[in-house]
Amino acid sequence: MSEEFKVDPEYIEKCIIKATLWDKNFSILISEKFIADYFDSDEASIAFRYIKNHIMEYKSIPQQEIIENSITKEEDKKRISAYFKEINSIDFDLENQKNYDWLYDKTNDYLKDRALKYAIMQSIDVVESGKDSQKIRDLMEEALCKDLKIDLGLNYFNSLYERLKKIFTATENKIPTYYPIIDDLISGGTPAYTLSVWAAVTHGGKSLLMANMLARQIIQGYTGVIFSMEMSQDAFAQRFDSIYSKLDINRMYIQGKLKKKLVNSLNSIKKQGNRGNLWIKEFPTGKATVNDLRTYLRELELRGIKPDIIFCDYINIMAPSYKTKSGDSYENIKQITRELRALSLEFNAPVISVTQINREGSFLDLKELNFNYIAECISIANDADFVGILGHDPDKLQYQSEIHYKIVKNRLGGRIGTIGKLYMDNRSLKLYDEDEFDTWVQDAKISGGEITPYEGK
Repeated sequence: MSEEFKVDPEYIEKCIIKATLWDKNFSILISEKFIADYFDSDEASIAFRYIKNHIMEYKSIPQQEIIENSITKEEDKKRISAYFKEINSIDFDLENQKNYDWLYDKTNDYLKDRALKYAIMQSIDVVESGKDSQKIRDLMEEALCKDLKIDLGLNYFNSLYERLKKIFTATENKIPTYYPIIDDLISGGTPAYTLSVWAAVTHGGKSLLMANMLARQIIQGYTGVIFSMEMSQDAFAQRFDSIYSKLDINRMYIQGKLKKKLVNSLNSIKKQGNRGNLWIKEFPTGKATVNDLRTYLRELELRGIKPDIIFCDYINIMAPSYKTKSGDSYENIKQITRELRALSLEFNAPVISVTQINREGSFLDLKELNFNYIAECISIANDADFVGILGHDPDKLQYQSEIHYKIVKNRLGGRIGTIGKLYMDNRSLKLYDEDEFDTWVQDAKISGGEITPYEGK
């Protein structure tokens, strides 16, 4: 029994059964979450099994006499009769709201504790029987999700004040990209419970955009996690090295003066008191599932680390947590996309990911691109809250080192079809908003980046 329980677990069991026989709402709640095997006492287990079956069939609490007379074995009947007498003798006033609240909390603790222990015991059986080990993960996931506290959704009229206040102060609950124009397009930032997806061709700047967004968010005090299924942890870290130091990524590790500048730059950022933390975790290409990401995030939480935002690089090289019926790529991507969005809800943090432009779309200008040119487009478009495409619009090109983006879905702020641009330092790999032209020019003097005018096709 967990140390959290300050009272005798046998006493808690008796109080649970007593309340289940007394209060309909409590009994319905308990019958949905508990199973008879969670109880230590045989009598409690037998009684609960009959109570649960009766509620499911008749939608009402059975009288104690009905339970006693429904038991065929005379020995069990006597035991239950004696057990009910013990329960009835407990001096516990369930009509007292404070007592009810106390029991509710203790019952919830008891549920979580017993569900986990039961899952562990079932997992041992799975191991001994040689069954699919995925079953163990399913058992543990189900146990960890056990909770009496149910969210009934939004009561529209009864929550007007709280709901409108939340909307009016929504900027406090969003995480900006810290690219001013992009933030304006998404109404200030990305909130939790959302999945945003950026699409591009191979080497089109997908990973680079995520690294730059996260680099800015870390400086502003947010803690972020980026999952890489293609690039190693060290390779991803090197991108952050160059972005933060503004140095040439191809020279800063080998030239003496640049090495010293690099160390000084990173140490300066490390010492900033208001910065957040950055976690980079790599997984094998094509092997990682959302369940793997979930396990890692829980490991962080166990160590007191709560990510504010989650980046995933990227959807098309992940595997679904569970085998789809057809097994084709469309169904797999559909499941992965939905699982990523659910991950955002579970960890109360926005999820940002990327996907590929298909072969046909790779030959088109940005203004011609839409959902039809995104790999497995329908599944991603349906489930993502935001979809942007990276590419080039010849009509907007002024400098060669530009990346353009087009908004093709935007539950966060509308303005579908808007095309904007980012300037790229081709040495430090740092990206700049369209309003940051002067900063781009100044930083290029540090990195040695080339600012070359675009002369057309």
